[in-house]
Amino acid sequence: MKFNDDITKSIADTVQNVLEGKPAVKKEEIKYPHMMYDPKTGEGVEVKDKAEHDKYSKMGWGHEKPKNLDEVEEPNVPSKDANMGSKQGEAEFKKLHKGKKVGEKEDGSVVKENKKVDEESAKQAAYKKVFNAGLKKFGVNGIGELDDEKKKEFFNWVDKNYEAKAEQLDTKKVDDEEE
Repeated sequence: MKFNDDITKSIADTVQNVLEGKPAVKKEEIKYPHMMYDPKTGEGVEVKDKAEHDKYSKMGWGHEKPKNLDEVEEPNVPSKDANMGSKQGEAEFKKLHKGKKVGEKEDGSVVKENKKVDEESAKQAAYKKVFNAGLKKFGVNGIGELDDEKKKEFFNWVDKNYEAKAEQLDTKKVDDEEE
């Protein structure tokens, strides 16, 4: 006696599923005729019996009609207020996404630079004053006008005359040194 009939196979599959802890699957009785659909094209065929059903199942056809792949879904149009891309849309975006500027506190006041940065700025200004006085002394508008020997002489003069308190240096002092 062979146990290859559908009922015996179904019982064996059910027992195996129970032993493996899989949930029970209710097998619905297939009614004919019914529709089957090609998942790639959406083409439908009415199958009239089990032989036709098996033929189309092997080809990958199913019972659910796929969405038409050629149809394009309606675009998701933003509301009239959004107007993205327009000046009004930009203004609306900026209003909703306020950012703060560098150095600005939440209340809009400006953060004071730290004292060390202020000192550096004062030193830079003093050096610039000496540098410009040197340009005037050497009679040029920029160091590019000087040859290599004169550039060396220029920077030696700037280094010699630069002091941390160069605010004391004014053009009168530079003019006095020229003589």
